[in-house]
Amino acid sequence: MVGRRCLHALALSLGALAQEELDLTQPYVAPKVDGLHFAETFDGDVWSRWAKSAAEKYNGAFNVSTRTQEALRGDLGFLVPEESKHYGAAVKFAPLSVQENGGFAVQFEVKFQAGLSCGGSYLKIFNTGGSEPSAFQDDTRYVVMFGPDRCGATNKIHFILQHKSPATGNWEEKHFKDAPAAPSDELSHLYGLFIRPDNSFEIQVDLQTKASGSLLESMSPAINPAKVIDDPSDSKPGDWIDEAKMDDPKSSKPDDWNEDEPFQIPDPSASLPSGWKEDEELKIPDPNAVRPGDWDDDEDGEWEAPIISNPACKVGCGKWEAPKIKNPAYKGKWYAPKIDNPAYKGEWKPRQIDNPDYFVDNTPYRLPEVNAIGIDIWTISKGLIFDNIVLDTDADKVQKFGSETFKLRSDIEQKQVKAKTRKNTGFFGQALDTVVDNLAAFMLTALALFGGLIWLCIRSSSPPPPPRAPSASQSSGSDASAGSKDAAGAQGEDAKPEGEDAKEPAEDKKAKAADKKERQGGLSETLHEE
Repeated sequence: MVGRRCLHALALSLGALAQEELDLTQPYVAPKVDGLHFAETFDGDVWSRWAKSAAEKYNGAFNVSTRTQEALRGDLGFLVPEESKHYGAAVKFAPLSVQENGGFAVQFEVKFQAGLSCGGSYLKIFNTGGSEPSAFQDDTRYVVMFGPDRCGATNKIHFILQHKSPATGNWEEKHFKDAPAAPSDELSHLYGLFIRPDNSFEIQVDLQTKASGSLLESMSPAINPAKVIDDPSDSKPGDWIDEAKMDDPKSSKPDDWNEDEPFQIPDPSASLPSGWKEDEELKIPDPNAVRPGDWDDDEDGEWEAPIISNPACKVGCGKWEAPKIKNPAYKGKWYAPKIDNPAYKGEWKPRQIDNPDYFVDNTPYRLPEVNAIGIDIWTISKGLIFDNIVLDTDADKVQKFGSETFKLRSDIEQKQVKAKTRKNTGFFGQALDTVVDNLAAFMLTALALFGGLIWLCIRSSSPPPPPRAPSASQSSGSDASAGSKDAAGAQGEDAKPEGEDAKEPAEDKKAKAADKKERQGGLSETLHEE
């Protein structure tokens, strides 16, 4: 009985864990976006907010869809449904500008459901300048471009800042020089860019810092131009000598220097090996071959015996040539030795002048006003899906939102990957992984079973209750038969009539046998009986 109860409890526990393993997903609950300047979770009427680019080049259309394999059931995202197409769409929001001592933060999720061999999945943050979002296209001037891009040798998370020169009024692209690589799996990933009022910035992937730098030092070309520049009107004089060394005019090639001597020559000490047959061919027709009887020259062509290695060429056959050795007389081409050039003037550099476009911007973190986000990508992979795009001047708010929304999805996706892997690991591998993934639950189950087993053992080992007192009728019957019992006792208290065991009721025998088997056989016998 103890074994059966333990096995039953264990089976219930394993069944509950197995059911949990099969159903890893959770229902989607729309996140709270209160306090964020802009948040797009792709719930509700998405196309009342977003607009497809009206430019002709955009032959792909985003879909609002769930993921192929869901982690949060019913959660929608912005999906790229077809490969090898251009996609363009934009959304407008209330203007945002970075004030003094303020910051800038943008964060979004992307999942490459079918991988990403070549394509981008980045955002462009810009100002519409009064235009509609549908006017957004590839040459729309943006302020920040951020997100992963992969194709061929390119694999990076772009951070490009367009900065307006106060001296010329021109906008220039400033690229982060040490952009980190983008993840290459098919899981959801969270990308974040955080610019702070000390001009430092940080790029995060899945809430972990992957790269950081300074707007004043880590961008190329630099935010602030050089104070002096090369004079574009200056040129190197025609008589300028910039070779530091020259051939020694006093040197000449030695008389015994023969440039025509080859690097290698035949070894003069070598001779024809014994057994080498110069008149024999290395390959010959097989002399033992016989033309097939059904060979037809008209249909099969002229018959020729197959070619075999010549058995006479055990040492070698054909023209013998001596092996090559290094030529002791070889010196190669002669060159005059180099000496210092007395006419050398040094490396020529153009004259330096003040940069007319010079300026100093010590607060590039104060980005110009933006009021829209656009997605302008081309990809040969389908299945890219965007979600949870947020933008604010408070990095803490953005990171808190990412932590609350992304971690749950990421944890479920990781478990889903493990569940797929377990299908190929066999029963014991799956059992071990299940224990590791649910260690706390298994520890509690084991403690409960152990405690229950001890309780059952103590209960089964306690003495049986005393027999019940006989009733009045039973007592009178006992008195009447007392004489016969005394007579039987005269024959000996331990003596039993012959065949008494055979008269024992069948139910009592069965109960005793089961009790004995449970005491002696243990778990294996119980399992066998089950």
